[in-house]
Amino acid sequence: MHPILFTIGKFPIGTYGVLMALSALAALSLARILAPQAGLEDGQMVDLFVYSILAAFAGAKLAMVIGDFREFSDHPVRFLVESLRSFGAFYGGFIAAVAVALFYLRRHRIPFWPAADVTAVCLALGQGMGRWGCFFAGCCYGKPTDLPWGMVFPAVPICAGGTRIHPWPLYESAADLAIFGFLWFLFKRRRFSGQVFLAYAALYAVARGLLEFLRGDAVRGLYFGGAVSLSQIVALFVFLAAVGTYLWRRPRTAGPGA
Repeated sequence: MHPILFTIGKFPIGTYGVLMALSALAALSLARILAPQAGLEDGQMVDLFVYSILAAFAGAKLAMVIGDFREFSDHPVRFLVESLRSFGAFYGGFIAAVAVALFYLRRHRIPFWPAADVTAVCLALGQGMGRWGCFFAGCCYGKPTDLPWGMVFPAVPICAGGTRIHPWPLYESAADLAIFGFLWFLFKRRRFSGQVFLAYAALYAVARGLLEFLRGDAVRGLYFGGAVSLSQIVALFVFLAAVGTYLWRRPRTAGPGA
């Protein structure tokens, strides 16, 4: 774990934030390459990504404040400064990003499915890179393990006494990058608009659903006696929706520009 990359005076620069910024830049750069291949303007896709990322950041912070309002109200300045080291509450960021993206697409009359295909490839790359930020920050940790690659995270409670745990963020990073490689291959061979996005949704849902069994933290919400997490429940619905939409769209389109 290496949560602080360096300091400027007394202000710490978190490794998580730096890696998230690099992953966002990589996604933006890739969007400029893929957008013309989907019949879209690269500038519009970059603008879409920038607005969505900013909305995600703001939404995640707002949701974090709402979720821990007592701590925020007691020490607002300290709370906000410390929150700079993390992204915030994922669901708040996701809802805000989707809302802004849909508004932007409608406002500029950009076709949804081609934009979604480009976004899927870029998102998989960004996730694969960004999960290294989780690894260095010590969040999203795994369950105890006797496997030789198990690690001790000093700040993780279950590692007390030298207990080794699964390096869970690295597992998801590997899964995300593998999905990215497949989507990169599929993008130029797609037979209808939306094929890449729906493939991403289905593959990520499967990967996340399986990897959740190796998670050791409970902050994401556990149900049915701790048997499944909220992420797994969401992943199941995403998978079913993606497969159903794939089967519905496939016979109704003849080419990637449809």
